[in-house]
This record gives sequence, C-alpha cells and structure tokens, in this order.
Amino acid sequence: MNTKTLLFALLSLTFLQCKNNAITNTFKLHENDPFKNTIVPSQTFTIDSKQDNVVEGENGTVLVCPKGCFINTKGEIVEDNVTIELSEALSIEDMLLSNLTTSSEGKQLETDGMIYFNATSKGEQLGINEDNPIHIEIPTKEKKAGMMAYKGTRDEKGNMNWIEPKALDNYLVTVDIHSLDFLPPGFETEVDKGMPYKNHKTATQDLTDSLFYQLAVYKGDSRIIDNIDTQYIEPYKNKSKQVIKDEYTPDSYQEHSTEESVHESSTPETTCGIDPASIKVIKSEKYQNTFIATREFEARLKIIFKTCNKAVLETYLNNLNLNLYEVDNLAANTLGESNHYYENFVNFAKQQLTKVQQADKYAELLKGYYGKQLLKVKSELEMEQEKLMKVLKKKNLEAQKVAEDYKKLLWKREKYRMETYGFNWSETGWINIDNGTLPKSWESKVTEGIYVDNGQEFDRVYCYYVFTSIKSLYRLNTTNNIEFYAVNYDQGKEMLMPKDGTAILISIGYKGQTPSIDIKEFDLNLPINYHLTLATSTIEQVKEAIKPFEKYAQENKINKDLEFMAKFYQEEQRQKELIQETEFMRKLWTAAFPCCAGPQAAATLEY
Repeated sequence: MNTKTLLFALLSLTFLQCKNNAITNTFKLHENDPFKNTIVPSQTFTIDSKQDNVVEGENGTVLVCPKGCFINTKGEIVEDNVTIELSEALSIEDMLLSNLTTSSEGKQLETDGMIYFNATSKGEQLGINEDNPIHIEIPTKEKKAGMMAYKGTRDEKGNMNWIEPKALDNYLVTVDIHSLDFLPPGFETEVDKGMPYKNHKTATQDLTDSLFYQLAVYKGDSRIIDNIDTQYIEPYKNKSKQVIKDEYTPDSYQEHSTEESVHESSTPETTCGIDPASIKVIKSEKYQNTFIATREFEARLKIIFKTCNKAVLETYLNNLNLNLYEVDNLAANTLGESNHYYENFVNFAKQQLTKVQQADKYAELLKGYYGKQLLKVKSELEMEQEKLMKVLKKKNLEAQKVAEDYKKLLWKREKYRMETYGFNWSETGWINIDNGTLPKSWESKVTEGIYVDNGQEFDRVYCYYVFTSIKSLYRLNTTNNIEFYAVNYDQGKEMLMPKDGTAILISIGYKGQTPSIDIKEFDLNLPINYHLTLATSTIEQVKEAIKPFEKYAQENKINKDLEFMAKFYQEEQRQKELIQETEFMRKLWTAAFPCCAGPQAAATLEY
C-alpha cells in the first residue's frame, strides 16, 4: 500500500519531516484510485532553494520555505531548484469529489481544510530539515480552538485515514514589514482625495507615508507665513488712505484699509493620539523579525489608532519577547473594561497566537532602541520642517520686497502726475493736493465703465489708461477680469485726468503664457464707457504695440508694470497652493488623530 503525506489544518502549522534516514516517496494517490478524475488538481511551483521562498496556492494556502529547509536522502541541504507540488481541498465540494473523508481510526473529525504537499529535486524525493522547517498557512474564515494537524494515509481504493495528530504551532510568520499598512484607517483615502498635490498626480505609498510622518511635527497654520498682499492701487483718490509724516501708510495702497492680520502658530495637541514618529520608528528593518512585521499586528494597529492611546502601542513595543496573546491581554488591561475597544483586544487574545521564532533574541536587541530612535526621528522630522519654513520665509521676504518696490513705483507715478498737473507736491505734504487757485488743465472724472467682454477666458487681465499728453500711466482695478474701474469699486470710481484731448486704453490678458491685447483711443470730453475684446497675440506683438509708450519715465512704462503684475500673479498662485496645502493637512490631521479635539488645526484662516 502506497502512502502519502496529507496535512489537515485550521490556519497554520509547521511541517516537520521524519528523521533523515526515514525519507520515503510521497504520493498523492494510487494509479487505480477510483477518484483520480475528480480529485483536486495539483499546482506546481519551481523555487530556488538557495534563498527564502514564499509559495501561494490558488485558494490562499501559503508555504513559507526558508533557505536550507529541504534535505535529500543523504541528509544534505539541497541547493538545486526544487519542484513544489500543492493541492488544496478547502471546500466541502472538493473534499467529497476527492473522497477526503474526515475520520481517524474510525472516528469522525471536524475539518477546516486539507492540502497535499510534496517537494522533489531532479526527480528525487526530498525531506524537510527538522531544524529549519517550512511553515504552512491554510486560510479559514474563523479560527477554532483545539484544532490539530493530522497525517493522512490513502489506500488503493481511495480511502483516507488520518493519524498521528499534532498540535498546531501558532508561531507567527513575518512578512516584508514595508508591505504592511501601518497607517490610520481612512488616511490613505484622504490622501487620494487630495490629489493632485504639488508635483504628484497620484498618491504613491512613499508620498502617503511621508505625509503621515510630517504630522509628527505639524504646526497648524504656521506653515503659512505672512500673507503678502498682491493688490495695490494709487492712493490719491482712495478714501481709505492715511498720511503720516507726509507719507502714505502701507494700507493706503490697498482698496480697503484693514488692520494688520496676524497668523498665530496654532500647534495641535498630539498627546491624545498615536505619534506618527512612533510608526516611522517601528516600520523599519530593526523590527523585521518580531511580531511587529506580521499581518496579525497590522490588524491590531488599526484598532490601536482608534483607541488614540499611545500606551497601548507601547505595551506591544515593550513586550516583544512575550507571546502575542499575552500582550493582547496586557493591552486590554491598559484600556480597561469600560473602554469601547476593550473587547477587541480580549478577542485578539482568544486567538492564542504565540510569537515569531527566535523572537526573544530580537526583543533583547531592541531593548532601549525604540526610545532612542524616536528622539532621533523626531529630530530629523523637525529639521525637515525647519528647512521648509526657511524656504517659506525666504519666498515671503522676496514677495515682500516686490510689494515694497511696487509701492515706491506707484508713489513715483502719482508724484509725476501731480507735478505734471502743476503742483509742487512735496510742499503740499500730500494733504491739500486738491487745493489751489491756479487754472487747472485736469479734473476729477468718474469712469462709468470699462469692460473686457471676454475677460473670463483669461487667467489674468490688465487695463491701462495712457495719457499721452503728459506721458502718464494709470492701471485700472478689477475683481473679475471683466469690469475695470479707478481706485475703489465702492468709492466713486473717480480719477484725475486731463480735461481735453485724447487718451489710449490698453488691455492685455494672459492665458498661461500666451498674451492677448486690445487698444482703443478715446475722447476725454466724452463719457468714459468702453468695451474691449482681447485678441490672441504674441509676446513680440505686444511689445511692439506698447513700444511708443516705453519712452516714458520708468514708473510710467507699461512693460515695467506688467513685470510687477507677473510677480504678483506668481505670488497669488503660491498663496493659493499654501492655503490648499493647509486645508489638505487639516483633513489628514483629522484622519490621523480621530480622538483629538483639534479646534486649532481646524481653525479658519484669516485671509
């Protein structure tokens, strides 16, 4: 009677071959077996025995074959390629068609799955090195207590008998620790929702991990420093202007005078949750040979995040030498029976999972490592945050300098116009500029309406009055790229201009880097109400169109003003990105720390 090795298991077992001199040929079935046409088919795999291998069957059975686990009939470690034969009978239908009855010496057994496994090399039957066994995991919906592994024998008529029961070893099997999901529930979903982000069109695992680790040193709104205004107007007709010591205040160049806004650095409190730096520490090669690098701990970590109790995580990290079920009990006690997640850890403990082989050795090596490494990781993350803040500060200083330079240009432009109109501006001290008894060649006029009919088609649009008689320039304001006005929209739309003659109205719009332009000449004696339509042009054509006005003083050159406008537009886009990033980080904060109140992190920006 031929025999074969057949394993009956619940979830996982360690396969131990007999002594080296007892290796016998292993067969799946006899050639005259009446069930040979319906028995579960075999799957074959070829592996390199000189390295660690993991073989997974079609129905989820996993064979973990460490380097050096196979031996030949001489007791020598096999270093050639090995052929693995695997059959899985995990359903009742497969068992019936294969006549895999579940009886042992005439007594019925309760089964939860059967497999056939064999290993050969160059046609030679192999055995398993009992000092370096393979590990087998058989999938099951629910693990049951008391299950054992039986060796099966099959006679020529296809009858099965299950003998030599062996208690299942609940040793945990590690996987590549970097393949595990050590993120809070829902965190990856929030990252996906935030795409695209910076230069990332989609979320990679490295990006998602990096964003999570950043939260270890996240400082709330302090990521945005100094909101630099990019909208400036000539102050003369601005009713909100203020003059101090014969100079306009900074707010005088804005449409509405506002108090200086201060962005407080709101630092969210992280003590109520799991520190992302802790996760960065444990998701490393150092913990590869502990239960941290197992699917079982991955499942526990998902619940640990929900508890928001770092003491639970530390319970596992401080007891790597214990069986996992023992640590599960300690975690449950850490939470207490009144905690909502207490039963989760009690149920984990009931699984009676033990430890990774040689766990004690690695636990001893890791003593003191976590605390030191946590400080190191936090320091590294803080340094990265400091680098980011330095970049932000530098860009803000650059933007602030552009703003100050432009205000100086507006001051020169207004001063030039006023002096050209016939006033000694410096002696008037900016206050009584409208007073005077000499005949005036200029007057204050209301611009009834300047419209760029297709303005919404463009990213940005600018309109300029050019008073050729005095070689003066005036940039109009807008809130929608369509309607343009002088000074404040709600303060009369008045501006100073010559009484008679003609002037030029120039509008330039940009879609990306492509410019469009329209130019109209208008009579200063007629009501100022004009419509323009921008036509696609080129940079060269625009330069040619405004060339006649480039002989004006520096402050009255259209091209010079457009240079400032381009810089302000870039700053606006940068600020929008920072605002979006801040909103994005707040959502990630909520996902990472579900128990934290977080009103500081969720505060509304004062823009």
